[in-house]
Amino acid sequence: MRLMLNFLDALRKVRLKLSMDTFGNNNTSIHNLPSGKSVSKSSSNAGITIGDETVRGRGCYSGTPSEWGWTQRSQLELDGRVPEEKELMWYNIKRVLLLCGGQKLPGIEEQIRVKEASRLVDVLEAQRFVSQAFAAMDVPKQAASEMADVLIAADYMGHRSMGIHRLPAIAADLLNGTVVGTATPTIISELEAIGLVDGHNAPGPVVANFCMDLAIQKAREVGIGWVSACHSNCIGMASWYACQALEQRMIGLCMTNGAPTLVPCGGVEPILGENPIACAASGAHEQFLADFGMAACSVEQLELSYCNGWSKQVPKLVALDSEGQETISTAEALKAQRIRAFQPEHKGFGLAAMVDILCGVMTGARYANLIQRRGVFSAANAPADLGQVYIAIDPMRFCSSFEDRLGDFHRLLRKVVPNKAGNQALVPGDKEMQHMKMVDDQGGFTMTPCTLSVLGELAEKFQIAPLKMKGISQLPSFASKKANNHEELHMV
Repeated sequence: MRLMLNFLDALRKVRLKLSMDTFGNNNTSIHNLPSGKSVSKSSSNAGITIGDETVRGRGCYSGTPSEWGWTQRSQLELDGRVPEEKELMWYNIKRVLLLCGGQKLPGIEEQIRVKEASRLVDVLEAQRFVSQAFAAMDVPKQAASEMADVLIAADYMGHRSMGIHRLPAIAADLLNGTVVGTATPTIISELEAIGLVDGHNAPGPVVANFCMDLAIQKAREVGIGWVSACHSNCIGMASWYACQALEQRMIGLCMTNGAPTLVPCGGVEPILGENPIACAASGAHEQFLADFGMAACSVEQLELSYCNGWSKQVPKLVALDSEGQETISTAEALKAQRIRAFQPEHKGFGLAAMVDILCGVMTGARYANLIQRRGVFSAANAPADLGQVYIAIDPMRFCSSFEDRLGDFHRLLRKVVPNKAGNQALVPGDKEMQHMKMVDDQGGFTMTPCTLSVLGELAEKFQIAPLKMKGISQLPSFASKKANNHEELHMV
């Protein structure tokens, strides 16, 4: 728990410092770049235009050029004011989106950057860079920092598929107007313990922080706060918001629906999102943290693994291809976006449906396959209109000895007989804490090849200070070995 609280405090301090000086010196809007270094921001649904091609937002899924819609063009193109360097500007983002969508094979560029990937970046340095990248895309300073926080937290806690790897997809959504970076959420209605928030299509992390703060405030006053949101967007790692309740010695829960990728048991068409649930609780010396989606393997994990050339196959009984047949090809799985629920399949799908009822049906947001599928699966860049639930509970209102009892609960879990390998039993949250400690010990986390290529391009074109990296060779050998082992743990 202490690691998490220290991390939250450190992010607050770096956010304050950025708002005081760094943003003021380096925040360069995409509309104010030097000549030849601008990018078109479409006023329609055209997306990001690269040469004669249009890349659509809605996550990391992009199709072939013919599926992007050749007839749609940005206003700058229609006016004959296309920047000459825009193809170079978005070359890396387009390449990563194609890789993530299974439309392009990882090639020589990924191999060249393998050595670059064996380098570390300090956690707060990564937060500084990503915040400035968002601010350069016309996102307000506070919102930019909040969006960066959840990406950095995911990398820090070991959920790499939800970390900086997601930056190209988020950038695409911001630049084509699918997500409104300047929007702010408002309260539609509320009572003492509950509230309903309209996200107004603001970035997901901005809506999530607003709702979780409101839920904590209500829990402080009456013991529990339940805040739902509609008209929201992807929030990233759900456990990040659940963990924020720990500072107030509360239990935090977060759940969200998402674009349909999950096929029902016995079906072949995706109808529900992966719809994760996250829960966080802590005692004096122990913490509990559970964060899981309902898919047998998340699309984000497949994207991260495939675009970096780590894995070309998925396990059996995980995905279907575009014809509805079983597939073990990662590329086919990414193209089809038809993922099975975790086993037993009817229970995994049932949990996803339960989350969608609470987040979509009950909030007035979209639900099931009414939520727009992403990239190649839809020609329109309409708002996602996701629904979410944020809950904060003051356990002391129920049991004054909660923290001691939680510690005893963990003690009982850890007392189980170890397996033949002699491994200690793990409690939910142990892996995240181990990864955070590893990152602290080695002085940062590693960067993936695809991510590095995009960050380098953004630094140059947005004219922000490049990401300061350091080589793993500078570390003690044991730290480097631990880093490599953990990366293997998260590969598909």
